[in-house]
Order: sequence, then structure tokens, then C-alpha cells
Amino acid sequence: MAAALTIALSAPMAFNAPLAPMQQATRSASVSMVIANPSKALPFLEAPACQSSGLAGAETGFDPLYLSNFMDIKWLREAELKHGRICMLASTGYVMQEFFSLPSYPGYSPNPVEAFSSVPAEGLAQIVIFMGWLEIIGNKGKYSMSEMFADPARAPGNLGFDPLKFGANAATRERLEMAELKNGRLAMLAFSGMIHQTFVTGKPLFASLSEIFSPP
Repeated sequence: MAAALTIALSAPMAFNAPLAPMQQATRSASVSMVIANPSKALPFLEAPACQSSGLAGAETGFDPLYLSNFMDIKWLREAELKHGRICMLASTGYVMQEFFSLPSYPGYSPNPVEAFSSVPAEGLAQIVIFMGWLEIIGNKGKYSMSEMFADPARAPGNLGFDPLKFGANAATRERLEMAELKNGRLAMLAFSGMIHQTFVTGKPLFASLSEIFSPP
């Protein structure tokens, strides 16, 4: 009886033997959230390829979609400059046509959207065809990404059009190129804002300002 009692008492102790000391998991001190090559514009992202391209205005590294990592940065800059130039003209025209028009033009309206809608389809087709023709001949037929910069000496946006010789002075050329780039970017935002204002209000640009800024 005593032997049976001893076995019964010792059995639970066999399963409750002291465990070996557990080793605590250690965190690696090398883990860091610091990015090796951060973007200057968005430091929490890796720097895109444009940041080291050497192009003026690209050194800030603002390319959150990383388009420059798989597309030719020169071709992208060419497109940016062309769109900026078009929008500088468009922004100026958007403002001027509200107050001035061609003499006796039958489709004139101070509302730019209505004025555009008054142009017949044949006229719009002529504009589109002319734009395509100008794009093709602007660089001797080389307009695709694969061939536009076959000549490494060709600078993005340089179409050889400088009738006033602004670029002849090397001392001011870099400053003027940067000014064109920044003004083009501003014009793209400005034109987008102006045309959306007309869509929302249904009125010309300046005619709707009194309503926009009137107290509620």
C-alpha cells in the first residue's frame, strides 16, 4: 500500500519537472527604417531614376510612380516641356478670349467651353491633324521613345525654334530653361483649374469669381 501511494505521488512530479531556461528572442539591432537612397522630394520613398539623370528640375526626385525607372527620362522631359508650352498658350488664351474675339466671328462666346463646342467637327479635325503633323516633322520623323534621342547630343525640348535668340547667351540659358520648365508646370495646373471652374459654375472664368468668393 505504501509503495502504491509513493508511485501515485511521484507520477505528477515527473510531468512537472523543471523546464530548461527559455532563451528570449532578441531583436536585431541592424533593423532600420532608414532608406539608403531616399528621394529628395519624398524622403520616405526610394529615389527614382530621374533624381540622378542630370536634367534640370529632375534632381528633386519627384516621381512617386517611378515612371523614370522604366521609361526614357529624356522622352518624358520632352513630353513635359511640350505639354507645359501648350498650357502656357492655353492659359493665356483662356483669359483673353473672355474679353476679346475675332471680328464678326459667329461662334464667339465668353464661355471657353461653349466657344470650343461651336467649332465644327471639320475644324477640330484640322487642328488635330496639324498637331500630329507638327509632332512628326519636329524631330525629322523621330517621335517614339526608342528613336527620338538616337542622337545623344539632342536636348529634350530643343526643336531649334528660337527666333529671338534667347538661348544664344550661355550664361542665362540654364536659368531660362528652368524658368520655362517651372512656368510650364504651373500653367498645366492653372489651365486644369480654370477649365474645371467653368465646368462647375457654367460661367466664364472671371464672371464666376464673384459667386466663388461671395460670403455664404
